Amino acid sequence: MSLELTAFQFDEFEQRGYTIVRGGFTDSECDRFVDYMIDLQAGRTSVEGFAPRAADDWSRLISRNCHHPMGLSWMLDPRLRQPLSVLLGEEADGVQSMFFYTGSEQRRHQDAFYLPGCMSAWVALQQVSALNGSIQIQVGSHKGPLLQKCDFHKNDKGGPGAWYGWNQDDAFDEQFTRNNLPEIAIEATKGDVVFFDGRLIHRGGPILEPGAFRHSWAGHYIPRSYNPWPYEDNPRLRVSFDGVSRFTPTE
Repeated sequence: MSLELTAFQFDEFEQRGYTIVRGGFTDSECDRFVDYMIDLQAGRTSVEGFAPRAADDWSRLISRNCHHPMGLSWMLDPRLRQPLSVLLGEEADGVQSMFFYTGSEQRRHQDAFYLPGCMSAWVALQQVSALNGSIQIQVGSHKGPLLQKCDFHKNDKGGPGAWYGWNQDDAFDEQFTRNNLPEIAIEATKGDVVFFDGRLIHRGGPILEPGAFRHSWAGHYIPRSYNPWPYEDNPRLRVSFDGVSRFTPTE
């Protein structure tokens, strides 16, 4: 099976900041991933570099410099290569993956604030709706300003950044208001892949059914030529679809 974006999907991504590929992964693939992560959370299996969790710890699992085998295989799944290279304009390197056991209810943000130059591939591993926490996105906000970490500090001349003195989360809400663009809920069926621009303002929607699981996975990618890596104290591992690993130097 391969995932190749249609002209409509490419245009939708360009204009709206996201596009959805339905049924990119099979039900059985999604179920195997969920079972693997449940076993890892419960301590029935172990992976070097990933500490055991408390029985009630369902917080997201973020993989950066150390990727568990299943997360790495999904991040480099060949089906994702063509859509990512088309949307990024060149070959992609994977830099981070996240597994969500539940909806995040995270406040508004842009992924590129944390991972400059990135875009995301998000996969629903079960039915995702308002009951267990949809993704809320501001359509077209990827064409607006990108908030950067330097905006919240003084520059090298001692002058304040554009958002100096602001709380980070409040600043994203304010930019959302200034954009004056609609916000919509993204709901998905098991196996659907949502590609979205790292500049797109989005958040985790409210969970209407407390305690509900919302298994999903997200991979974050940057263009292969994006170098060096800014804003971080430590280099990050980046892995190509050819399996080549390297650390990006920081500025």
